[in-house]
Amino acid sequence: MYFCLDMSEGCFIQVIVPLRLGWVPWYRAPRQLMQGTRVMVSFAHRQYSGVVINFSARLPQNLKVQDIIRVQEELPAISAEELRFWEFLADYYLCTIGEVYKAAYPSGKIEGEQKSANILERLRSRLAIREEALTKKHRDNVRERLEAERDTIAAQIEALTRIAPGQNEPKSKNTKPMLLAGPGRTQEYIKLCRSALEQGLNVLVLTPEIAAASQLAELFEESFPGQVHNVNSHISEAKRRRVAEDLRRFGAQLVVGARSALFLPFSRLGLIIIENEQDELFKQSDPAPRYNARDAAVMLGRIHGAAVVLGSPSPSLESYHNAQTGKYILQSAASPLPPISIIDVIAERRKNGMVGVLSRKLIAAISKTSGPVALIRGWEKPDELMEMCLRNFPERTIDIFTAPKAKLADLRKYTIIAILQADALFPDEGFRSDERAVQAIAMLREQCQGSFIVQTAKADHPVFNLGGKIYERLLEERRSFSLPPFTRLIDTDFGGHKERLTLPADSTLVQRKKELRERALAFEKKTGGRIRVHIDVDPIS
Repeated sequence: MYFCLDMSEGCFIQVIVPLRLGWVPWYRAPRQLMQGTRVMVSFAHRQYSGVVINFSARLPQNLKVQDIIRVQEELPAISAEELRFWEFLADYYLCTIGEVYKAAYPSGKIEGEQKSANILERLRSRLAIREEALTKKHRDNVRERLEAERDTIAAQIEALTRIAPGQNEPKSKNTKPMLLAGPGRTQEYIKLCRSALEQGLNVLVLTPEIAAASQLAELFEESFPGQVHNVNSHISEAKRRRVAEDLRRFGAQLVVGARSALFLPFSRLGLIIIENEQDELFKQSDPAPRYNARDAAVMLGRIHGAAVVLGSPSPSLESYHNAQTGKYILQSAASPLPPISIIDVIAERRKNGMVGVLSRKLIAAISKTSGPVALIRGWEKPDELMEMCLRNFPERTIDIFTAPKAKLADLRKYTIIAILQADALFPDEGFRSDERAVQAIAMLREQCQGSFIVQTAKADHPVFNLGGKIYERLLEERRSFSLPPFTRLIDTDFGGHKERLTLPADSTLVQRKKELRERALAFEKKTGGRIRVHIDVDPIS
């Protein structure tokens, strides 16, 4: 932490405000303030709750500055780790620190903190009244009542303000991120979480979707009852505030959440788990900061000295490449998987082997079993497909899912999981199409406890034929066409002029990104327009 010099004329401070500004404005404070202190300031005739990030004994460049309105002593300070994380996001994802602050502390969150501070203030006022009353003479029964009320209020204040034992103890030793691939990773997660929680460290588990976070939270609650917090955009501000207060003061807390959980005020963060790290939903598109939560979590781990685990049924090529080059540690969490039965629907049609969208081979496989069946549809119309299933299997339980719904469902009870049109897993001709198909199949296959059947018109496609060598094939293609992870793609929109930039992933990348950010801010200042800069993917290495 840094302090202003104690000067009679005050202290000059830089204050982050929740606005897109190419600079951090200066103000005058009446006394020395700590970095991270919350202050109320005026900017462009509006009032904002800001954060002190810097100070100076003299005002730089003889700027004219305003006095701060007041110090918000009732609000908790922003930690040094939070500020470092904000600065990283602003620099790495080509936005301003004001935009990051706005994402981390939206107005509703600040209002909730103010309500919490008001509660504490009222409790202290009530305690002072009781203590003042006890200095006077009272009948025994009145004194006993006042003492009981005093003790109750004091206990409430202590619960809100106490610091957990070991708050300043060293955290876990930071190592390279681990890429944990395979269907057995959940049990490995529980082992790692138990070790961290027993040391009094906090754990963050990130998932790409709210529904998946709820499922994981229930799973962890079975092993760590009373220690699990499920944080997402659907919870109340009061609950989010209580979780934030716990994380500031206590260890041995486990948070499961989506992207926004990265902005919680962790104090003893010892482990970060990123489940389904390959999922594109980890990308924040709008508004800024337009970041990838997976990659940002890796940096958050570095800042806190926390271990980082990236888990996946089938990793992203970026993470796999980092493992191949020694930046990540690759560890298998494999367990036996059912073989894939490929049914070539083109060949089946030639020999009259299709009954509508169901192959006779699939119908025969279903007929040989007695348990429930899960069908993953592609472009088929659900009503027609259900009618076809009722006609062919009137006494059977047949559940129909889209691929996104199947990703969130528990498919372990099904004796057969069948993808009816695997061609739908290749939705476009984008360079990630094959990679997404491999990952989608892997997510479904790892849940299968019986037979796994795939109907496709692309039976000769490498995705279905190369097995474990598909990643080497895909990486070679990416290298030959100068695509990620060997380059970085950045989409820009300068006042309606859209452009995709391809930058080399070498030592010049940082400087080129800095130049692009300066160009964007200069264009905004000149034209008054808004610039959109979106990094396709830029994994931390």
